[in-house]
Amino acid sequence: MTTNPMEQLQSRRMPERQEIDIAGVKTAYYAAGEGPETIVLIYGGNFGTADSASSALVWDLNFSELAKHHKVIAFDKLGQGYTGPPLRDEDYTMSAVVRHAIGLTSALNLESFHLVGHSRGGFAAARMALEIQHKVNSLTICSSGTLSSGVGANEVVLAMPPFPSGSRDAARWIYQNYSSKPEVVDEQWMDGVMDVLATEAYQAGVKKYSGESLGVSLFVPELAKLKRETLTWIRDGRLQRPVQMIWGANDKTVPIERGLELFELIAAHERRATFNVINDAGHFTFREHPEQFNELISSFVQLYKG
Repeated sequence: MTTNPMEQLQSRRMPERQEIDIAGVKTAYYAAGEGPETIVLIYGGNFGTADSASSALVWDLNFSELAKHHKVIAFDKLGQGYTGPPLRDEDYTMSAVVRHAIGLTSALNLESFHLVGHSRGGFAAARMALEIQHKVNSLTICSSGTLSSGVGANEVVLAMPPFPSGSRDAARWIYQNYSSKPEVVDEQWMDGVMDVLATEAYQAGVKKYSGESLGVSLFVPELAKLKRETLTWIRDGRLQRPVQMIWGANDKTVPIERGLELFELIAAHERRATFNVINDAGHFTFREHPEQFNELISSFVQLYKG
């Protein structure tokens, strides 16, 4: 009997995928652990990207270890992973992604939790911490160029993969260039990316985002507006939660300097803010150095438990 590669991946590293309806959108999530503290993991990227389909499976090196002492939830964001695409064209926005994430925490009856967000997921997590601050015990922001002031270098570092769009080689090339060491991009990671890319739901998002140009006409300008508002709120001191920032020393897409600028904005009003640099790490610190990353998360959660 042949075993599906995704079943092998989930049996080794992730719990069984579950589904829940969030405002009419079939939403995929993973949950495990019985600890007193709840950690919600939010990955990066956005819907409609044809070469690097992100999903909650990217946390597979962290999930089971964190779940030994905490309740851990990782979910697929709106239009990503195994979660359905936005139901309306006007919801191809970051605001809709944040609403969907908040809706998930309500649907799962999470009264308090710790947020861990990576890259664009770091922006979503910070926005959630501002909008539903009373529920967020702590916030960890990992390598988020979306939240940091300034312009990211993704378009330069990751421009024009020398492989056909949507191919396994193209996806591998992108993630290898995100990382400090190419060998960290293992086949299990690529299995998850390619499985998501093959789904009808994800391809529907690609058609809307790229084929119908909703990325250029709607997502990007709305995100720019939301980012300005979010950074203004942070400058005004509205982010009053413990904040941990984790950055890769060798991140070519979001240099440490941009992370430090963001840290200074947060730390000016929040003394419970820390900045951690992981050496020999690029954009995916949690995959490049999972043991160190997991320890940082567990220690921070323990320090600011509800």
